[in-house]
Amino acid sequence: MPKIPTFESTARPTTEVGSITTGIQVSPTSTIAAKLLPASDQLANYAIKKRDNEEKLIAKKAILELKSESDKIIESQKDNISEEESINNWKQNFTPLIKQKTSSITNRRVKKLVEDGINLENSESIYHLKQNSFKAYEKESAKIYNDDINADVAKFKSETNPNLKDKYRDQLYLKAELYNEEHMLGSNDLKKRIEAIDSVLLLTDADSFIGTPDAVEKIKKIDKDINGTKFLSDEIFNNSIYNSYKQKIESVAVKGDPNADYEEAERLLNELENFERYNGSKTVSGKREAEFATLKQKILTESIGHDTFVRKIEQGNKFYTYQTEQQKLLESSFFNSMIPTLNKVINKERASEASLEYESRIDLYVESNPDASYPEQQQYARQLRIDLYDKYQDVKTEQITAFNLEENKFNVIRETNVIVEAKNILITMSRLNGYVDEEGNPEVIRFYNDYIKILKSRQEG
Repeated sequence: MPKIPTFESTARPTTEVGSITTGIQVSPTSTIAAKLLPASDQLANYAIKKRDNEEKLIAKKAILELKSESDKIIESQKDNISEEESINNWKQNFTPLIKQKTSSITNRRVKKLVEDGINLENSESIYHLKQNSFKAYEKESAKIYNDDINADVAKFKSETNPNLKDKYRDQLYLKAELYNEEHMLGSNDLKKRIEAIDSVLLLTDADSFIGTPDAVEKIKKIDKDINGTKFLSDEIFNNSIYNSYKQKIESVAVKGDPNADYEEAERLLNELENFERYNGSKTVSGKREAEFATLKQKILTESIGHDTFVRKIEQGNKFYTYQTEQQKLLESSFFNSMIPTLNKVINKERASEASLEYESRIDLYVESNPDASYPEQQQYARQLRIDLYDKYQDVKTEQITAFNLEENKFNVIRETNVIVEAKNILITMSRLNGYVDEEGNPEVIRFYNDYIKILKSRQEG
C-alpha cells in the first residue's frame, strides 16, 4: 500500500485576525505629545539639579558650622606639646558635636554629604593639631633652655671662685650641645650657640670688673684670651661696655642721696672716655660720643650743687620734725580730752582752726623762703605757735570762721573795744597778717586801721 507523504508544520494555531498593512509611515515626533517630551525632560532635570544644589548648600552650611567648632577646639590645644593628647582631646570634644548635628538631619542625602565633608575636614584638622603640637613643643623647649641658660649665667656672674666659674661655663656648653642634638639643628647652630655663650660670659665678666682697680686691663685680658673679636663685633662690645659704665656711674651719682659718690663717678667718666678694646677700637665713638658728652655734663653739673642739696634735704627733714612738734604743742594747748577744762567742743574747734592756720602758714613760709637757715626756720615755727595761741585763746565759737590765707585771713572776729585794749594781740595779729616793715617789725597802726574798717563793714553788713 503506497505511503501518503506527510510534513510537520512550524506554525502555531491562533485566533488572531490577520493584520492589514499599508505603506503609510507616521513620524513618532510629529504629534503634539511627542513635541512636549523634550520640555518635560528639561523640567525634570532642572528640578533634580535644583534639589541637589539646595541639599549641597544645606550640607555646606552644616559643615562650616562644625568646622567653626572644630577650629575652636584646635585653638584650645595650640599650647599642648603632646600630639597624642591634643588629638584625643579634639576627638572627645568634636565627635559628640558631629553626632548631634547629623542626628538632626532627616534627609539621607544631606546627611551623607555632611558626613563625607566632615571626614575630609578631619584630615586637615589632624594635620593642624600635629603642627600646633610641634610648634608648642619647640616654643616650650626653647623657653626652658633659655631660662636654664640665664640661671647659669646669673650663677656665673655672682661667683668669685674661678673653679666654680669654670664649672658653670662647662655646664652652659653642655646644655647648648644637648639642645642642639635634641632638635637636630646641625653643627652651624651649635657653633653659634657656643659663641653666644662666650659673648655673654665675656660681657658679664667685664661688667663685674667695672668700678674695681685695674678694670680696663682686666677686661682687655679676658677679651684677648678668648679671642673675643672673632665672635663679638666691636660695635656690640663697645655698646655693652658703654652701657655698663653708664649704669655704674649713675648708680653712684644720685643727686640728693647722702651716700652718693660724685668723685667715683668722675673717675669712672674719665676711665670710660679713654677706654679702648685690646684691638684698639675706642668705646666712646660714633653715636656714643654725643651721649657721653651729655652724661659727663650732667654728672659734673650735679656734683657742684650736690653737697648743698644734701644739706637742704637734711635740713628739710629736721625742720619737718621740729615744726610738726610745734603744731602738736599748739593743738594740745587748746584741746586735751583728759583735762575737763580743755575737752569741750569750743576747745576742739580752736585747736582745729589754729592747727589749720599753722599748717598753711608753715607751707607758705617754706615755699617763700627756700634759703632760710635752720635756726631761722625754728624761730619762725616757734613764734608762729605763740602768735596763733594768742590769736585763738578765749575766742568763742561764733567768733571763728574758716581760715584761708587768700580770702579769709581775719577769721577771728573780735569786738572793737577788745582790739583797742589788747596791745599784745594787735602786735601778734600784725605779724600774722603780714603787717611788718622791711626789718620784720610789726606795723600795728596800719594793721589796726585796716582791721577796724573790716570790723565796721561786717557790723554794717
